[in-house]
Amino acid sequence: MTNPLLTKSTLPNFLKITPQDIKSAIQTVLYDYRKIIETILKENNTFNWNNLCQPLEEENNKLLRVWSPISHLNMVKNSTELREVYDHCLPILLKFNTWLGQHTGLYQAYKSIQNSHKFNELSKAKRKSIQNTLRDFELSGINLSIEKKQRYTEITIQIAKLKTKFNNNILDSTMSWAKFVKNKDQITGIPENTLLTAKELAKSKGKNGWLFTLDMPSYISIMKYADNSKLRKEIYYAYNTRASDKGLNVSKWDNSKIMDHILTLRYELAQLLGFNNFAEKSLTTKMAESPKHVLDFLTNLAKRTYNQGKNELIELTKFVEYKYKINKIEPWDLSYYSEKQKQYKFSIDNEQLRAYFPEERVINGLFKIINKIYGLTIKECYNVEIWHPDVRFFEIYNEYGDLYGSFYLDLYVRNNKHGGAWMNYYTSRLKYSDGNEQKPVVYLICNFNKPIGDKPSLLTHDEVITLFHEFGHGLHHLLTQINISDVSGINGVPLDAIELPSQFMENWCWEPEALNLISCHYKTGESLPKSILNNMLSSKNYQSAIFILRQLEFSLFDFRLHTEYLPKNNKQILSILKSVKRQISVIPSPKWSRFPNTFSHIFSGGYAAGYYSYLWSEVLASDAFSLFKDKGILNRTIGLSFLKNILSRGGSEEPMVLFERFRGRKPKLDAMLKSYGINE
Repeated sequence: MTNPLLTKSTLPNFLKITPQDIKSAIQTVLYDYRKIIETILKENNTFNWNNLCQPLEEENNKLLRVWSPISHLNMVKNSTELREVYDHCLPILLKFNTWLGQHTGLYQAYKSIQNSHKFNELSKAKRKSIQNTLRDFELSGINLSIEKKQRYTEITIQIAKLKTKFNNNILDSTMSWAKFVKNKDQITGIPENTLLTAKELAKSKGKNGWLFTLDMPSYISIMKYADNSKLRKEIYYAYNTRASDKGLNVSKWDNSKIMDHILTLRYELAQLLGFNNFAEKSLTTKMAESPKHVLDFLTNLAKRTYNQGKNELIELTKFVEYKYKINKIEPWDLSYYSEKQKQYKFSIDNEQLRAYFPEERVINGLFKIINKIYGLTIKECYNVEIWHPDVRFFEIYNEYGDLYGSFYLDLYVRNNKHGGAWMNYYTSRLKYSDGNEQKPVVYLICNFNKPIGDKPSLLTHDEVITLFHEFGHGLHHLLTQINISDVSGINGVPLDAIELPSQFMENWCWEPEALNLISCHYKTGESLPKSILNNMLSSKNYQSAIFILRQLEFSLFDFRLHTEYLPKNNKQILSILKSVKRQISVIPSPKWSRFPNTFSHIFSGGYAAGYYSYLWSEVLASDAFSLFKDKGILNRTIGLSFLKNILSRGGSEEPMVLFERFRGRKPKLDAMLKSYGINE
């Protein structure tokens, strides 16, 4: 029990975990888990929640408490040693999960509870947990022959290994590229904040100049503001050919064959389970009823958005032609000239705005908004073991002083940390058989520039939105009142509803009443001037149709790929992408772009045949927020209703039932179109 992964501590002992601890902890917890299952099945003739489901919930929780810190460190503190042990343990864990999902005795035991006359006496959460478990047995191949079960296991292990390799290739190819600039004339237009970071990075490498990377803050800043078109093209090329057969270190970290292999295995897996394609399998756990349902939704949204998107690009092209005498906008020039047009139309400069969003003001303002809407209080704790000195830790309490849960906040970009932003969890809410209750603990991860010298971290408004988005995910997991871990927090929530709380939270970033709480000048403390605020709000829907069409491009590409893919055909990935672009894209894209090679959402994340969930959930989120727009954006009554009917229920009921309970009707697409200023 000296193993830091096997202690009963409330929080992970990140600094004490060693590679040796990881291997032995996984072996121990899986051995105990198997033993508990054998004992339960041997000692009971009839089964109920207390003698089957509850003890297995607790054993699964032990496993998650071991694996979560390991997989988390692999994302935020990647190293050669950690990769090796992670790669060693992953197939062991997957074999166990497959054994569990194909255990006939367990399946029959759960079946007997569902078929008993006492099933309907169970709570909604317990019934939903059992129903989900039986569905998952079937999706794990419980009804397959022995040979097919074995093949199922092989496929799941291979896919998991490929997904890990896919992610590592992105990280390695991103970290391998850097651009050193000596001449100041080559970097005009780039904001001071980015230049300070680049100068510090160059200094750390013993160089006098500026060192730019492909990390998101650096990349976006250059694409939007660098006057040097050659520099923009060079960095655009490097970014859009990462982990591919193009660009730097060609083929060293190429994900092309990995993607094909993943798709082939997913197709085989779907066929093995009796589905026509992987998209059909994917939808068995989602709100959408069929592939046609999804494609109709996306196609309809594309039709209602396309003309405005086309006109937005025409308007930009005319602006560039008139103002800069340029007839053709290259892909690497699009963000730059869009930013110029935005400044011209709205007198708004995102870098100027950055000065009004110092990190601490944004975080404190976010907590105040949460307090006003839900009556919750968030307190920082300092004596907590963390994986990096920049990480912070907070606890969240209700108005009576009861602890809901806690969260880690890791905001800054750094080496060996995967890019992007996400929320994940260490524990879910769970009531043990002895009456004790486990509180949820989550990780909130972003990749913003860190403070430099005495200058605080200054966020762009887009980064503020990202923080609010991830915090929405965090609230969904933390504020649950469901004590069954299978369906508490984000667990058991269909993927196409999982983005509702996160996209819902983004709306406050555009409301004057909320902006007053999250903004002030980092030097003077001055509020966001009314003229700047008005210009910012006027720019809210700038190129909104182009944005939606871009999301539709990702969604259709993903869904068609998992619907149409056939292993016998060659080069389907780029051909399907090309077909989708012809259908709905208004943005130019070079032939050498390899964006699929870094599309981690669908190739290494959980969004395969599910990326449409962002747009699907956006319909729910926009419609939910429209009630706040009508009644007041800080309305406590409406806030408590959202908390009671959506956030607190986790996956214990169907999301459409929960939405209708909150809104009083089914969601309407019009609320989303109105929110984005789409004029059909």
